[in-house]
Amino acid sequence: MNEFEQAEERRKRQREEIKQKRIRQLRRRMTISGCILLCIIIALAAFAVNVAKKKKLAAEQKKQLEQEIAQMNESLNDCYNTFLTDNGVSVEKSDVTAFTKWLEKNYSEEMDDLFPVYQKNKKITTQDIYDSFGATLHVLSDTYEGKLKDEATAAKNHIYEKKAAENGTVQITAAGDLCLEEDGYVLDYYDTVNDLSKCISKSILDQTNAADIFFLNHEYCISDRGTPLEDKYYVFRAKPERMKLLEQMGGTDIVSIANNHIYDYGADAMDDTIDLLDQAKITHVGGGTNLDEAKQPTYYIINGIKIGFVAASEGEQYKFTPEATDSTTGILTSYDTTEYNQVIADASKECDYLIAYVHWGGTEDEDMYNSTQTEHGKEFLKSGADIVIGGHPHVLQGIEYTEDGPIVYSLGDFWFNDETKYTGLLNLEITSEGLKQMSFTPCEQKDSQTQYLNNAESQRALFDHLQEISPNITIDDTGVITELKDIDAES
Repeated sequence: MNEFEQAEERRKRQREEIKQKRIRQLRRRMTISGCILLCIIIALAAFAVNVAKKKKLAAEQKKQLEQEIAQMNESLNDCYNTFLTDNGVSVEKSDVTAFTKWLEKNYSEEMDDLFPVYQKNKKITTQDIYDSFGATLHVLSDTYEGKLKDEATAAKNHIYEKKAAENGTVQITAAGDLCLEEDGYVLDYYDTVNDLSKCISKSILDQTNAADIFFLNHEYCISDRGTPLEDKYYVFRAKPERMKLLEQMGGTDIVSIANNHIYDYGADAMDDTIDLLDQAKITHVGGGTNLDEAKQPTYYIINGIKIGFVAASEGEQYKFTPEATDSTTGILTSYDTTEYNQVIADASKECDYLIAYVHWGGTEDEDMYNSTQTEHGKEFLKSGADIVIGGHPHVLQGIEYTEDGPIVYSLGDFWFNDETKYTGLLNLEITSEGLKQMSFTPCEQKDSQTQYLNNAESQRALFDHLQEISPNITIDDTGVITELKDIDAES
């Protein structure tokens, strides 16, 4: 082989080596690309599997969430059904579920707040509902039924809404007998000073104004019409312009007119009294231009809690004050307790806390209550009242805790005449669960004035007196009243 052929052979081998090298490089690149593609495929497959798993898990979680929500709604249905049953209402299941659907539609945020409570406890209670919605079932039910559509509609249902001084509670202050009589008594003194704060301590007026509800017994008629009842020794009437005093007196919210002096000048004067109270937007219970009005409870909604008031009288040994009839003006009486017990029973089904006032006690100025008061008071509590508050004896009488609630036998005279006697304000702190605390503000009526007892020794003397005439209470130095459950142990 000559040199030319040898050179050509070398070039041929070199070209083959280059070709094989390129083939090997290409193969390596294809292998690397294949591996990368395989990794991508594996990653995509893993991602797809993971997405599928997440979708499946999300679907399972959604299904579980829907089941829990359904279970919560069922528990809510049970709670509402029990509420209706306890209040004597029989409804179809569809009506109960309609209420829950209404809540879901109108209170979505509150329902969201309720859900973790259900998840934790696996049931819904009435307190859970109040904590989440800021309203009791009575209030929610009234809203659902359209009773609270607007102020006028609520008023037709004898329901009044007020803003509260403190969240979560209702502060109620109750006073005893008020008498404004033009011929003598406290108005003579007022007319000399022409300043209510010089007749009733400013601290008392501050407290009654600060209360969410201020309640007292309106023991006089207010009118410029009528003639005094024949043969009645004491008759009380004030001029219409005196209504301003009642309005100033703590912004009085509600009064009882179930007493033995509201009718002192006959039906016309009592009708005028009712009209003037209405004009002043001061509600009243226990009397009316007919029996239905006299039996009608009044309700207040404060902080989502519904408070009810009813009143009746059984305070006359010689009956001058007529009972209202279907067509005549008068009061609701409770000498025979049957009718008042029914009024209480019906009202208790419509509210969270019911205050029953009664004008009673056979002997005036006697600080010891009698057996009839105890018997009737216990009846009223068993019928559904949460507390019974009394008046008419003109002096403080004892306080008794019974198995069904407290009886405050008499709050005495709040501002009545020039006699010297203990008096005061009964203070109730109410929550959605009932009475949280009861206390007493110590006062004294003297020389046609009602003054706060700001001396610790005088306060203690009043508290000790109230304890002595009560069977089972103790009052601390701040006026807080508690049940004395074990008298022997305490002594």
